[in-house]
Amino acid sequence: MIAAFRAEWVPLLRPRFLLGTLGAVVACALLGTVLTFFSVGHRDFDGDPVTAAALSRPDGLLQGVQAVSILLGVVALSVVAASLAGDHSHGTLRNQLVARPHRARLLAGKLLALAAFVVLIVAAATAVSVGLSFLLAPTRGVSTAAWSSGAGLVELGTGFVNLCLGSLGYAAIGALAAILLRGPAAAIAVALAYALPVEMLIARIYRPARSWLPVQLMQEIATGGAADPMPYADALLRGVVYAGVMVLLALMVFRRRDMTA
Repeated sequence: MIAAFRAEWVPLLRPRFLLGTLGAVVACALLGTVLTFFSVGHRDFDGDPVTAAALSRPDGLLQGVQAVSILLGVVALSVVAASLAGDHSHGTLRNQLVARPHRARLLAGKLLALAAFVVLIVAAATAVSVGLSFLLAPTRGVSTAAWSSGAGLVELGTGFVNLCLGSLGYAAIGALAAILLRGPAAAIAVALAYALPVEMLIARIYRPARSWLPVQLMQEIATGGAADPMPYADALLRGVVYAGVMVLLALMVFRRRDMTA
C-alpha cells in the first residue's frame, strides 16, 4: 500500500497537472473571497444580508472560501475521477497489478494519495482566501481583530477541517464513478451531472431531501452547518457513512472486476 501511495504522487505532481489544479482552486478562492467582501451592504444568493459586522466575527475569515466550497468539491471530484479512470483508459492499471497483485492494497494506496492531494489543494485555496480577506477587510469596513483571537484561530482550524471533509466527500463520489465507468470523461460527466443538476433539482422541488442527499450533506459539512438548518452533527454522521459506503463499493468492484484494459 505504501508503494502504491508513493507511485500515485508521480502523476499528481507533474507540473501541468499540479499547476492546473492549483490554478483552478486558487481562482475559485479568489472569486469567492472578492465577491463575498464586495457583497457587504447587499444580499447573498439566498436573500440574506451580507454585513461588515457578520464578517468581523471570528468565523468571518473563511466565509469567502466557504462560499465556493461547491467549486472546491467539483475540482476534488474531477481530480480523483480523472486519476483513477485514467489508469484504466491509458492501460497502466494492468501493469500496476502485475507489480502489485493485491488489488485492495493497491486501490487503498491510490485513494490515500488522492485524499492527501485533495487536502493539499484545499489548504492552498484556504491560504489564498485568508490572505486576501485580510487585504480586503479594511476596504469594506470589516474588523480583523476577532480573526486573530483565540476563538478566531479555532474557527479557522475547524472551518479548514470542514472544507477538507466536504471536498473528500465529493472525491468519494468521483472515486466510485471512476471505478464503475472506467473512463475519465464518462466518470466526470456522470458524477457531476448527479452532483449538480440532479441533486439540486431534487432539493429545490422537495426540500426535506436535502437532509439525506449525499452532495447536499457534503455542502452542509463544508460550510460548518451554514448551508441548511439541519444539525451539523447529523450531516457529518450521514456524510461519513455515505462516503464510507461509496469507498467500500469501489473496493468491492475493483477487487472482483476483470481488467481488460
